[in-house]
Amino acid sequence: MTERTNSVRTNTARTNSNRSYASGRRNTPYAFGNTAEDLFRELDSEPRKKISNNVRRNRERALHMDLPQVLFFVVALCISAIILVNYIRVQSKVTASVETISKLESEYLDKKTDNEEEYSRIVSSVDMDEIKRVAIEELGMHYAKEGQIVTYADEKSDYVRQYSDID
Repeated sequence: MTERTNSVRTNTARTNSNRSYASGRRNTPYAFGNTAEDLFRELDSEPRKKISNNVRRNRERALHMDLPQVLFFVVALCISAIILVNYIRVQSKVTASVETISKLESEYLDKKTDNEEEYSRIVSSVDMDEIKRVAIEELGMHYAKEGQIVTYADEKSDYVRQYSDID
């Protein structure tokens, strides 16, 4: 038998109560409980294939970082932190601006409603018949005659400016 089987048998003899043999296979032990760890340690202790010096050196170099690599990672980390802080700052400004805009919109709507209510109150309080009576009787005003009305057509704007007297 091989050396591995002998060492397993030695462990089997030592911990007989924890192991039994699988049915049909008398030479292969079946491990119960924590004795399985002993078996795996023995199997792992087999001689391994030798690694060449180049491979070993490359692996060691890969595990260690030189100063330029460390500096690069530190600079990259600092740049990332600066970008993150600026992003959070801009995000908070945007949030504050949105809140300000919503507050101003609310104020605008309140003032617009107040203005419309005041305008309606003023318009409803004005008596046009009284204004007409005061204008005609007290101020001596009268309606324009047919030849006194002059109309202008202007397609560019809604009003006409008068720069001189009209004859």
